[in-house]
Amino acid sequence: MNRVASWVGLAALLCLAGLPAGARAASFDCAKAGTPTERAICKDPAVSKLDEQVAAAFKAAQGLWPAGNWSSYIRTEQRNWLGDRNTICKADAACLKQDYERRLSFLTHPSLKWMGRYVGGKCPADGVYLDVSQSYPDAGIGVELYICPNSAGNMLMQAEGAVDASGKLRFEDAGCPRTLTFTQDTATLSFPKTERCALGTDQRVFRRDPAKSPYLNE
Repeated sequence: MNRVASWVGLAALLCLAGLPAGARAASFDCAKAGTPTERAICKDPAVSKLDEQVAAAFKAAQGLWPAGNWSSYIRTEQRNWLGDRNTICKADAACLKQDYERRLSFLTHPSLKWMGRYVGGKCPADGVYLDVSQSYPDAGIGVELYICPNSAGNMLMQAEGAVDASGKLRFEDAGCPRTLTFTQDTATLSFPKTERCALGTDQRVFRRDPAKSPYLNE
């Protein structure tokens, strides 16, 4: 009986060894993998593990803000990233590994909750928008201000730095100090009250657009 049990146990181990490592590690059921990308993920143990890590990081990221449009934004952003992953990498394991590593860096970035596209006014008619994205290689953010809809690359301002504990990013643009103050769904750009620096107003409020991302093409 013990010998039979040993052979049964050995056979089970051999069967498990014959399965792709990703079948036991990916964030989805590899038995139901239906695309070349999903099959490539399940076939490669390293990519499969990254898929699990990205899924866990995404779950954690959804809780960064308890209310407002953050949850809608990060879910839409994740869906768009998955579409890009499938279209660009397809079944290329090296491409998938690099893409997952970048995604993990984004989802675990200390300044993730400030990122997104913030719109002031009514785009595309008469508005402007702020793209707030990850700054490399530090923990800060990059900020770019555009005229809507930016069909010709109409950038008005560019800055980079770290957001402090009170949600403020302080920087200079064209010799004028600026302050960008973040709350749950808004970014307020403040100017000093001088003729040179205020540009006709001493502040502008931008609201995060849950359907847009600074990382994706228009």
